[in-house]
Amino acid sequence: MLAMVLHPDVQARAQAEIDAGVGRDRMPSFADRDALPYIRAVVRESLRWRMVGPLGVPRTTVQDDVYEGYFIPKGSVVLENIWAMNRCVSAPRARVFGVV
Repeated sequence: MLAMVLHPDVQARAQAEIDAGVGRDRMPSFADRDALPYIRAVVRESLRWRMVGPLGVPRTTVQDDVYEGYFIPKGSVVLENIWAMNRCVSAPRARVFGVV
């Protein structure tokens, strides 16, 4: 919601794509996915910008592992820092999307 308020041009373009690809008589469904590439991009960017779970889902290692010199024993709970991954300044297009 906030993103659409801050960027009315994006909201207008997204609405135009829905109107053209789906029409005004029904709600979009997953069957319409291929006809809505801009909507898919807006959803992905919105989740990158303000993700639902910044630390992801806790996972458990199934075997001993070594990551960048750190020993991680079998059975350890591991959290991926999705927030940091989505703001990786070494990503090829980070500057294009305003991450840095």
